[in-house]
Amino acid sequence: ERVYLIRRGAVRLSRVYESGEEITVALLRENSLFGVLSLLTGHRSDRFYHSVAFTRVEMVTAPASSVRQAIEADTSVGLLLLQGLSSRILQTETMIETLTHRDMSSRLVSFLLVLCRDFGIPSTQGITIDLRLS
Repeated sequence: ERVYLIRRGAVRLSRVYESGEEITVALLRENSLFGVLSLLTGHRSDRFYHSVAFTRVEMVTAPASSVRQAIEADTSVGLLLLQGLSSRILQTETMIETLTHRDMSSRLVSFLLVLCRDFGIPSTQGITIDLRLS
């Protein structure tokens, strides 16, 4: 029922299943959106996500109905939303490619490269990924 925009920081989105297993579905960084499913479908979603901040996070939130009205009033808002969703789709496709048809060491290398690209902080010693991941 709400749309969230991460202005600063990193957030992990996960789903918790009946078995108690928790699966990470997205790692989000600044200028990423979440909570947009109901906005696009017009229905309340039955998919619930658990979000955890990896770092200090600054977010903006708004009711989905207000965001929908803003999109209808100003097409540039809709374009920004599409850019955010395109980024999420690309991240999802990259993760699918990383997890399929490869051995464990190749998947780990691919995942680390994605983390470097999306969350890496360059320094003289290399790239730091300042996230607490297990």
